[in-house]
Amino acid sequence: MLIFSELKEQLMQLSEVLSKIEDEQYVRPIVHLGGSTIGQHTRHIIELLNCALKGKSEGVVDYVNRTRDLSLENDRSKALASIALLTPMLKGEDVSLNLITTLQNDAEQSMVQTTFFREIVYNAEHATHHLALIKVALIEMELQIFDDRFGYAYSTLQYKASFSPQS
Repeated sequence: MLIFSELKEQLMQLSEVLSKIEDEQYVRPIVHLGGSTIGQHTRHIIELLNCALKGKSEGVVDYVNRTRDLSLENDRSKALASIALLTPMLKGEDVSLNLITTLQNDAEQSMVQTTFFREIVYNAEHATHHLALIKVALIEMELQIFDDRFGYAYSTLQYKASFSPQS
């Protein structure tokens, strides 16, 4: 189904990059990212996607109180295995969900209505953002191991292609 295709493509691209780097590069603090690592950005992508998938089965998506599995940011193999497990789960019908949220100055949590498909779209946009940050890390490490699509949303790629001369 098309709703899942962009996110699946992003996870495939992330897996390809992770399979080409060394464990040391996965956990190396990146100056241009305030000391964050590829592993930290990868963990964040995986955790939010886990929340959306768990939310589908439970009826409530909770990104705020999610479990943070720090082993995902330190163990590249575990992250790759998690991505491999999550990717085939990206399927199914749309369902209504509740999303737990908090505002910056609001100590109380509240719920807003959402849908599973909307959360998949959010996760694709979220992954795009973090892939772009991972690209900064790869550039800082002088690793040209990604293609021209890495870190760009599908809509941005379409927009850029509309200005490219046709050969």
